[in-house]
Amino acid sequence: MSIGRLVLRLIALVVGLPAAVAALYGTLAVVGAMPFTVPEPPDGRTVTIFVHSNGAHVDIVVPLRAFGVDWAAEFGPAAFPFVDPAAASHVGIGWGDREFYLNTPTWAELTPGRALTALFASKGALIHATLWAEAPRPGPDTRPVTLGEAQYRRLVRDLKAGFARDGAGAARLIAGYRYGPADAFFEGVGTYSAVLTCNEWAAARLRKAGVPVGIWSPFPFGIMWNL
Repeated sequence: MSIGRLVLRLIALVVGLPAAVAALYGTLAVVGAMPFTVPEPPDGRTVTIFVHSNGAHVDIVVPLRAFGVDWAAEFGPAAFPFVDPAAASHVGIGWGDREFYLNTPTWAELTPGRALTALFASKGALIHATLWAEAPRPGPDTRPVTLGEAQYRRLVRDLKAGFARDGAGAARLIAGYRYGPADAFFEGVGTYSAVLTCNEWAAARLRKAGVPVGIWSPFPFGIMWNL
């Protein structure tokens, strides 16, 4: 084989490999969207939660107060200085890459470098909490899910486990960072990656609560298709 032909083959390999990897990743995500768990029917008292998607990321939206769980107390008084959390109806909880969350409030700020850093060189995770004045309205991007008390308590336990905490056990607020008056950021537990994305983090908590979502859901469709 001539040197020129070898160089051309190497160039083709370098150019084609990322496309092949992306195609494989997408295929696995579609297969992973299939739920391999039996739905757990709610038993006894129930509560409605919501899964809300913005097209790239899902939040789990839970009542501010239900079954004795008070999320306003969990966040502390400093988290929402511009609104009264007690007046809110629900709170959306999301998890994601620290750099991406803090510096990409809208898709206009998204850059290829920032996306690649989140996927392959994450510097830590955050929790993003958003207050809702009233219950979300069900629609294509917002799906209601009914949980029994035991299911809801499992979900709350796993959501709270995503918060990094100080020596007193309080969630560690990141002061001064927010997208608007009704949201806040907290230090998170874990590391974002191409395998453990923000959506898979949410999906894992839904699965443990008995909700039939995809077995691996790096994208929103692996969750939303099944609800």
